[in-house]
Order: sequence, then C-alpha cells, then structure tokens
Amino acid sequence: MRLTERDKRIMEAIHAYDGMLGFSQIQRMFFTGKSQAEHRLKLLYHQRYINRPNREQRRKVPEMVYWLDRFGAVVVANLSGIQLNEFTWRKKPRWFQVEHDLAVNDFRLDLENACQSSQEVDIETWIPESEFWSYPDRIEYIYQGRKKDRSIRPDGFFILKTKKHRIRYLLEIDRSTEDNPRFLREKILPGLAYIASKAYKERFGHRTGRWVVVTTGRKRLNNMLNQARLANAKGLFVFTTFEKVDPNTILFKRIWQREDRDDFVPLLFID
Repeated sequence: MRLTERDKRIMEAIHAYDGMLGFSQIQRMFFTGKSQAEHRLKLLYHQRYINRPNREQRRKVPEMVYWLDRFGAVVVANLSGIQLNEFTWRKKPRWFQVEHDLAVNDFRLDLENACQSSQEVDIETWIPESEFWSYPDRIEYIYQGRKKDRSIRPDGFFILKTKKHRIRYLLEIDRSTEDNPRFLREKILPGLAYIASKAYKERFGHRTGRWVVVTTGRKRLNNMLNQARLANAKGLFVFTTFEKVDPNTILFKRIWQREDRDDFVPLLFID
C-alpha cells in the first residue's frame, strides 16, 4: 500500500484530535463520499496504520471510531520530527466516554469550519483535554463557607484571535439530561476560582477567560443559568445547547446565554 498525502493528514488529524476521530468526522474533513472514505479507512486499518473497535466494542459506541495503530504512530512521529520512543499517542479510546469525546470533536470541527469561513477570526490555540488530565491544575475555592480544592480539567482550551482581541475560552461539554444541583459546587465555583488563580496565570499568561458550556436541552440549560446566577458568575460562563451549534451559528449568531443578561449573545461577544 502506498500512503497518500491525505492518508498522512488523516493520521495527523486523529492524533491532533486527542487521539480519536469518528467515521463521520473523518469523512467530513477529508472525503466527499461515504464509500470512498470506508474503502480508504479499511485499507489503513488492515495495514495497521489505524485501529478500530472489534465487533463487541462496536456495539458500545455510537459510530465507528478510529485511533492510531503502531505504524500510524511511526508515520505521525516522523512527520513531527521525533523518534517513536519519544512520541506519545492514545493506544485506545476512553471507552467510558467515547460519546463525550466525539461531541468535543464535533464542537472543535464546527469552530474550525466557522473560522475558515470568516475573515474576522482565527483559532490561535487549541489545547485538548488530555493535556489537562496529564498536567491538571489544582485550585482552592469556597463553598458554603468551607474551603474546598479541586483539579480543573476542561474539555479543551482555545484562543480566538481577531484584529483587536485575543479571547480565551475553556470548554465544558455536558451530556447529562438530568438537573444537577452539584454543577455550582463542581463546575461554576471552581471554574471561576481557576480563572482568577495563580495557576491559570502561570499556564496561560493571563487572567482573562470564559467558560463555554454546551448541554443537552433547555431545561438543563436553565438549571445551569440559575446556578451561575447564585455564584454571580459575571458573564464568565456562557451556555447553549447542542442543537443550536453548527459552523454557521457558533461564532456570530446569538445562540449563547449569560446569567447576567436577558438577551442572547454571540460567542465573540466583547465587553
């Protein structure tokens, strides 16, 4: 099998997207037709450049997913100019959160597509979730008069750059359908403390940022908004639902809600 430039870019993308991509995501990025994508990915799988679930594993995931096999890791390591023994790659998906990781990838793809279509904004940085799991920041915060501490692991960190601004965002993908009164204690209060912390400043060189939360539905979103109001989040958390996010809406359409405003705002809201 002769590797094409597209094959190499597919393997690089799998690695860049935190080690796993779904079939629909690879097709969206690299192919115009489904059968063409299936044929090429099958070849890469049988030649051990990429891996995929076995029959039993496939029943547990929403779509076929792919990650690097050893030969693919060699290719990406060489493209990166490093030796395989110095190259870190995901050996298998986190099976317990495949749906969550696919949702993170979809958000990132929508964001990248939106930036590619715009002349006003670029993605300057994307730091994947795995980086925060490997090197978490631990912060202290106050809840009901008591001091607590928590490791902060956003689902991604990204910077959007316009001609006048560099805006920092921390991503939270929320797939729960039930109201969660713990969101205040486990996400909002530590999230606010993190942006104000020395650890955040040392990691990102700044103390500005905004949490971006995408959740399942209106009821869940309203619950989160109410908890953000209890914390006086000062607009540092913005919320929307999965159904509203696509490349045409994610940046400039008024699909996002803050607890300190009654109207909807675009993600690139500057104040």
